Amino acid sequence: RASAALVSTAPVRFEDPGYALLEAGDSDEEEFAVKTRNFVRQFSEVNKTINNLQFTVAALLVVASVLAFSLMAVAYEQLVPQHQRTAQRIALLASIPIVACLFTWFHIWMAIQMMFRPLDFVGLCEFGQTGMGVGWQGVVPRKAARMASMGYTCARPYIQGPRDIMGAVDPKALVAKTRAQLALVLEGALAKVGAEHFPLTDRTMGDKMRRRIAEQAVDRIIETCPALWHKYTEILSDTKRGIDNDGMFVKVFTENKVLLNNFFLSLGEREFRFIEHCGAVMGFVCGVVQLIAFNNLSGMQRDLFLPVTGFFLGIFSNWLAIQMVFRPVWPIPVRPFGYHIYTIQGLFIKRQPDVCVLYSKMVVDNFLNFDKIVEYMMTQPELWQRLKEAYLAHNTKVMRESMGFIANIAPLAFSQDQMKLLEDSLKDALVDGLYKAKDIHRIAAKYIGKVTRLEEKNCHALQQMPPDKFENLLHPIFQEDEWILVLLGGVLGVIVGLAQIWFLT
Repeated sequence: RASAALVSTAPVRFEDPGYALLEAGDSDEEEFAVKTRNFVRQFSEVNKTINNLQFTVAALLVVASVLAFSLMAVAYEQLVPQHQRTAQRIALLASIPIVACLFTWFHIWMAIQMMFRPLDFVGLCEFGQTGMGVGWQGVVPRKAARMASMGYTCARPYIQGPRDIMGAVDPKALVAKTRAQLALVLEGALAKVGAEHFPLTDRTMGDKMRRRIAEQAVDRIIETCPALWHKYTEILSDTKRGIDNDGMFVKVFTENKVLLNNFFLSLGEREFRFIEHCGAVMGFVCGVVQLIAFNNLSGMQRDLFLPVTGFFLGIFSNWLAIQMVFRPVWPIPVRPFGYHIYTIQGLFIKRQPDVCVLYSKMVVDNFLNFDKIVEYMMTQPELWQRLKEAYLAHNTKVMRESMGFIANIAPLAFSQDQMKLLEDSLKDALVDGLYKAKDIHRIAAKYIGKVTRLEEKNCHALQQMPPDKFENLLHPIFQEDEWILVLLGGVLGVIVGLAQIWFLT
């Protein structure tokens, strides 16, 4: 019977407002979502192009280096022994700035990798479940719960919560969009319960009567749904037992550490690359200074110079690179003689308009969308039970009112226990039918996304964040263990300095 009902309604599929909503193209209200998708796609294409160019340049540099070394080797073989020794000394000294450049880039790259990888502890011994011990676990995965909570706490005052989202939705219009699909769910529940508890009456009733009861029930649901919607709003907006807290962020990120890593890596991709490249340039410059000083030293001074300066170079380059990403927080215009030349500001903070587009999209895609919220609520027994009870109480009452005569004679025909069993069966059938009605989910998600315009509103709100607040979207992942990132550069600087001394002597 349910199949027949589906077949009978198939020809008017595209006339149904719910399906029309799904089939409709992007409207004016969705223009921002289209722009966001285009921006993200163009951003990815630019990144791919840059990566391809970097790979091409790297390959050309390797080829050029091989050719240069080959030519130098040929020229070296033609030199007399005395000149060969002089060439060796010049080459070794010239390696100082080159090694400083490569070393600085490498230790910054390694430090950034250590912030995010490995996802799980790798080593010989771990102290409890701390991620610390004789081994290592990425700082962000190790502190996933804290990172997620900090990210939510920072952004929450500027993004919309459950009350804002639900307040923007007209519940009557929402239910009206799903009218045809909801009627099928109610009709299927009636058929299932009728065949199980009063088959004779069910056969007498027929499909037309069930469809009529279902239509009346939908009309009644549309009339009374604002009260249920208000109750849902209050339940979900509860900061302790609802979803207006960091619970969803923490749960999703702690269970999916790859997502947490991608979240922060996407926000700070340009800044991480800048830290690496800036470190390489500073390393080369400092390497030139090391070369000049080393060439004028001798004895113990020479032996100590490279390890000591390597230690301070590693620490200073990491510290300075991080400061350039986040400092200064507030823009400082450079205006010599009254002419504006440049504005000094932390690189991440200067990119606030672009970062907010990505941040808003990631938040909406991974958290503030219909399917993700439903999935999370189903993992919260107390919250899900409260929502389920409110839904069942409302719909059972509506069904009882819509069934009219049958609802009145049922208490006379069944005992109290049988009547309770009948109502429980109806409740189960309604819950099961609504769970399986994926079209209702899709239509509701589409409609809610359309009327709330979450990406656009959240993006505009985040773009209005003061710079000192916006900084906290990314800076906490460095602040947590910034000393490790800085100290690692110093330790590696000593190691590389000792290796240079060994080779040079």
